Amino acid sequence: MVTLATVTTRQPPPRTPSHRRSPAVVTLVVTLGVVASGCGSGDGRTLDPPVFPPPATTAPVDTTVAAEPSDVAPVPLQLVAPWRDGAEIPARHTCDGEDVAPALTWANVPADAVELAITVTDLDAPDFVHWVVFGIAPDTTGLAEGETPAGATLWPNGGGSPAYVGPCPPEGDEHRYLFTVHALNQQVEPADEMMATEIIEILNLTSVDQSSVSGTYGRAG
Repeated sequence: MVTLATVTTRQPPPRTPSHRRSPAVVTLVVTLGVVASGCGSGDGRTLDPPVFPPPATTAPVDTTVAAEPSDVAPVPLQLVAPWRDGAEIPARHTCDGEDVAPALTWANVPADAVELAITVTDLDAPDFVHWVVFGIAPDTTGLAEGETPAGATLWPNGGGSPAYVGPCPPEGDEHRYLFTVHALNQQVEPADEMMATEIIEILNLTSVDQSSVSGTYGRAG
């Protein structure tokens, strides 16, 4: 006969609330601790505020416009005679009149001119030169009628005379004459035996600028 023993099972006492902090609370405590340690070292000192580098600056932009090279051409030498270019030369300046050199004026002599010269040639008889005068000071601006400037040299004309000889074409003919002012880059020092036509070649080679006025003259047959 089996005797059944009565076994009494003891229930564990009910679990009381635990005082253990939750992970979230622990994390907050740790974070606050780090902040606290950063704000004070415990020795009474405080940290300086953070220093940030100054903002980058850019150099001022140069708005100056560079000057462009000038394209303006120098003003050319200009000769003026008592008659309009290409018109008839007054008889006073020819062999039928007083045969006196006309008054001439000019402007815009180049700055590098060393001296000036005046020539008169016959375009219809180029081998005959009517007037050659050189050694005129570069600051001269004209000649009065019949004037030879001080210090200038009169070279023998086509007739062999160191003077002005006016237009004198054959009777019944009309010729064209060219009065020219030359601005020279050097002094003219010709040989004594040189012809007037050779002097004009030298003047043309040493001219830095020149200007001419033409005129006509005819004689009745």
